[in-house]
Amino acid sequence: MSEIITSAQNNIFKHIAKLNDAKYRNKFGEFVLEGERLVCDAENLGADISFVVIKDGYDGKIPQCEKIYTFDEKLFSQMKNTVNSQGILAVAKIERNKTADFSTARTVVYLDGVSDPGNMGTIIRTCDAAGVDAVVISKTCVDVFNPKVVRSTMASIFNVNLIFDDNCLEKLKNDGFCLIGTYLGAKKSIFDIDFLQKCVIIIGNEANGISEKVLDMCTENVIIPMVGGCESLNAAVSCSVCVYEALRQKISR
Repeated sequence: MSEIITSAQNNIFKHIAKLNDAKYRNKFGEFVLEGERLVCDAENLGADISFVVIKDGYDGKIPQCEKIYTFDEKLFSQMKNTVNSQGILAVAKIERNKTADFSTARTVVYLDGVSDPGNMGTIIRTCDAAGVDAVVISKTCVDVFNPKVVRSTMASIFNVNLIFDDNCLEKLKNDGFCLIGTYLGAKKSIFDIDFLQKCVIIIGNEANGISEKVLDMCTENVIIPMVGGCESLNAAVSCSVCVYEALRQKISR
């Protein structure tokens, strides 16, 4: 059994605490996973886990990992971000250097300034469920390795092809993709779009929508019909409607 760590001056403890900061995460290329299911799902989906930390007395599942540290209950409680982290967390490597290969893609989602962690996590999870080929994250988006984002993806962050490339829209357009912008001022309904063609679904910032630069590049601007009293849907719901309309067309053709 490993030695039980009790001091907040321990380097492992301090490293994990600092991983709450986006700049520190980017500098060291690591992020935190909390909870038995998320940690074990991450392992099963091929995440590169640096080390695991368990609370003293934890008797749940532990992934295969060379480095496993045990913290006493008081120290572990200072480190967790969730109300119930189940006594286990892991630190995994960030992968940001994927080559943007869209050669076999049919449906891509481009996120232009999505800033809410909950929305971002829900979008990634929904894109996984709907079989989206890639999700492009612009530099103006919230960090997808933010603990709240990671938690709300329910491990889909390891199952979705995430691309970090602001400059890919022009290439996608030149490669024959239809760039579809969700825009409140549009006249065309999302349900009038042919999603059997190669397409990029563009979701904008929660408050300001799609940026003017990106909007100007769009092949089509569409609106999601609303017949009730609300004026708009949030980014995650809008994305869900779009990607599931695309999936509906694919499975019903």
